[in-house]
Amino acid sequence: MSADSFRDVHGEKFCPGEAVKSCQAPKSSAKRNTAALVLPLCKGPVPADPRVLRQIESEAQAIAVAMQACGAKLAYIAAALGKSESYISLIRSGKRPVPNWFIKPFCHITGTLLLQQFRDLQCAMEEVTARREVERLADMLRKAA
Repeated sequence: MSADSFRDVHGEKFCPGEAVKSCQAPKSSAKRNTAALVLPLCKGPVPADPRVLRQIESEAQAIAVAMQACGAKLAYIAAALGKSESYISLIRSGKRPVPNWFIKPFCHITGTLLLQQFRDLQCAMEEVTARREVERLADMLRKAA
């Protein structure tokens, strides 16, 4: 490995100069330790604009928007994550839940934290809603007594 080596989302070393530019794995992938895809190397994912975040209605929509914004095709995302296109398509369409392991690598691939921000926002709102429900029920109990 040269001094210009990096680690991919799975923690394996690869050299960008030797990386394959297509979605197909190299024929000699067992012998060489290179990434099948080149991920954005210059910087990590950036936070999404709050105005965009407020308009997102589901995790599936956040995934579709992030993919559209970065110009990544389904095949590219699937290959970078090491999953099938059909599985990623089911996640993108909302027919399968978004697994926790998916979020961080997806954000790095697309270059935006939109999906992570949306999930964080939903968790925060659920906590507030749960607290309000407890307060409402406790208030009803006090009034009934």
